[in-house]
Formats: sequence, structure tokens, C-alpha cells
Amino acid sequence: MSNNSSDEVWLVIDSLTFGGIETHVLELAKGLKQFQVPVMVLFLCTYPQKQLLEEKLVANQIPTKHLDVDGNSYFNTLLHLVRMHRPALLHAHGYKASITTKLIRLLTGVRQISTYHAGETPSGKVWLYDFIDRFTSFVSNHSIAVSDKIAEKLVSRTVCFNNFIDTRATQHSKGKQIAFVGRLSHEKGPDRFIELANANSLLKFDIYGSGALEDELKQLATDNVRFHGHQNNMNAIWPNVGVLVICSRYEGLPMTALEAMARGIPVFSLKVGNMPSLIAHQTNGYLVNNMDELGLALTTFLTQNEKQTAQLKQQAVETIEHSYSQSAVIPQILELYSI
Repeated sequence: MSNNSSDEVWLVIDSLTFGGIETHVLELAKGLKQFQVPVMVLFLCTYPQKQLLEEKLVANQIPTKHLDVDGNSYFNTLLHLVRMHRPALLHAHGYKASITTKLIRLLTGVRQISTYHAGETPSGKVWLYDFIDRFTSFVSNHSIAVSDKIAEKLVSRTVCFNNFIDTRATQHSKGKQIAFVGRLSHEKGPDRFIELANANSLLKFDIYGSGALEDELKQLATDNVRFHGHQNNMNAIWPNVGVLVICSRYEGLPMTALEAMARGIPVFSLKVGNMPSLIAHQTNGYLVNNMDELGLALTTFLTQNEKQTAQLKQQAVETIEHSYSQSAVIPQILELYSI
């Protein structure tokens, strides 16, 4: 980093696990690099366990920095760095990074953008932080939401961009598994997936992910459900998957849906978040009102002919390439960055 004003974009995040927000930041950083925009990812806090996002960024030769080193607070370190190096932009992801960088903007005048990922309303102390974050959105130069419903919860004008992925290295899956991929928490609805499995005892169902409900779900599950736990590398798993089920209670636009469709894996989803903007029912996937309809759609799909299946899979791939790939979305983000 130079001591002068630069065109470097700093992505700021507080990351403990590797979930949807981390996937988004990784894809954004890779996309900016692909478009030759200097980018660095700043981590607010250092945790005892490995930070998988950092490992993946380093593997893609994207520079990273921890802000809480040498006994300094992440806020003071970031303030010092911004004053010294004057980046083109701070782009925050998650409420902690968003609140922090908005304060830095007020003190320094640096350009700042927050992306809002969460559709659910949190509880406890996190609810207060989330409330502060949303009701100070006017401080940012721009606010980005990953779904229309998330945008409705903000007090300032918000731009909605599609989530996106790097499609350059994706391979079409020939797998057969009926899969749930995600955090095992109430808002993601893994209990609904278990109910779907219980109602279809002749089929096998696979769960990739971990979370607070894992033990409870294992007690509810029948023998046709396999738990695979948290996955550090989904690229090794996607070739086994034939169907992805999204049964969330709250959602933005899940990265798993994009990852699946880019590989020609049909997605069966409830009408939640921005899924209706992604899926055209029976054209590039299946979009239903409830779990009964989802079960019926799944049964119908598994009995249709190969030509119909191949056509739907190809439509899924083309949807991602056209509207949800780096090449489609990064130019829109750069226009908002105005750098």
C-alpha cells in the first residue's frame, strides 16, 4: 500500500466461520481482481480457529490483513490505515464491519458502502447491533442489498444486486444425491428437509453442514438421511449432488443455489427471499409455496424423461451465466463504486 490516495478497494468483514457472507466476499474479491481492480480484505478480529475465508483468499493471491494485532483495537487500526493510505473505498459486509466503517467514514470522509446480507431478524444483543446498522444506512455513500425484502428493511435508498459466482471453472454434475447444503439453524429450515425425507422413505437424502440443530435433527432423522457435517471444500461435493433443496424460512439469495445451478443441478425451493427472481418454475428449477408442493415436484422430476431433465439443467446453467456470474454483475458494482 502506498501512502497516497489509491484506487484500492478494501473489503471489511468479521469472519468466524465460512458461510454465505464469506462466500460472497470471496467471489467479490476474485471478481474485482479479474477486472484488475486492486483489492484487499481486512478482518476485524482474529480467532483461535482457522479462518477459512482467509485461506481461500490467500490461495487466490488476494492480500489480507488483520486489524486487531499487537494489542490494538480494530477500530483504531482501521482509522490509522485509512488516514495514512486513503483507499478508494471501504466496502463492509456484516453488521460489525458496517457500523465500524460508517464511523470511519464520518471521521475521515472516505467513501463507504455496506452490503446487507441477512433477511432474518436476529435476537438478543445482535438485534440491537442489526437495528443500529440498518437505521444508520444513510451514512453510507451507497447501500447494497442481496434481496428486495432486505432492502425494504433499510431506511435509505438501496441498490439490489444479484449475488454472483465465478463460473469459469464449474463442471456439470452427474450426481444423484438429494441434498441440503447450509447452516443447521432454524432460519435455514433443515427440519423441513428431515420431514421431506421422512415422507419419502424410498429415497436417500444428504445433509451438508453443521449448526445448533445438528443433534436434534439426528434424533428426528430416519435411516434414509446421511449427515456429512461441515464442508471446507464444496467443490469436491457438488459432483455428487443431483438435486438441491432450499427450504429456508428466511433467505436473501443463497449462494448455494447459484453454485448448484451453475453446475446444472436443479434447485427445488420455497418462495422465499429473492428465489422467485432466480427460478422460473419448471423452466430452470422448481419454485413452490410449501413443503407438500416441494415433495410433489421432486417426485414428478424424478420420474420425467431424460430430455426434459437435460433441458431444465441447461436452462439453469444459462440463467447463472447470463445474470449471476462475475462477468454479469461485477461491472454493475464497479459503476456503483465510481472508481
